[in-house]
Amino acid sequence: MNNPMRALVQEKYELKILRSMTSIKDARRVLEIGCGNGNGIKLIKKYFSPEHIVGIDLDDRMIKLASKRNPDASISFKVMDASNLDFPDTYFDAVFDFGIIHHIPDYRGALKEIKRVLKPKGELILEDMSIEAFTGGIGKLWRILSDHPYQSMYTAEQFTGFLKEIGFTVKNYKKSNPFKMVKFFSLNAVKDGE
Repeated sequence: MNNPMRALVQEKYELKILRSMTSIKDARRVLEIGCGNGNGIKLIKKYFSPEHIVGIDLDDRMIKLASKRNPDASISFKVMDASNLDFPDTYFDAVFDFGIIHHIPDYRGALKEIKRVLKPKGELILEDMSIEAFTGGIGKLWRILSDHPYQSMYTAEQFTGFLKEIGFTVKNYKKSNPFKMVKFFSLNAVKDGE
């Protein structure tokens, strides 16, 4: 997640898809889960212009690096687990995920927490992988070489089904397989009004 090639793909390919899926405007506060070195934060600031962005990550080293790379008063960083968010209910207008939820063993808990901290009609904007990404072609090799919680990973259908079950409406959904190398999906889901 923290290499220059990943940053290039994130901006030139993934972000184009995500921008086409949402029309968020006037977002006061947004959250990025698993912010890593802060590249996603830069892209959120550049393309979505929220008043304030919070980036969280489990790794204190990444939080320090992201803070150093993003010296902006409208951006803050915290060491935090996405399955146990330390924010008030209905605090954020949008939550972004650039390929992180599939790393979280308790992805259901993380999605419930995301729903809790989103305002009614708030948006979850993400691109991520499902277990299908690791079942064929180069994905089989990645499964051997990379460390993911495969035993608790979801299918894309299970993921979107769970979102609907907990009170999201999936507005846009797209599967991608750039260069026939990596399968992922992108979506925009809106928290149902309360």
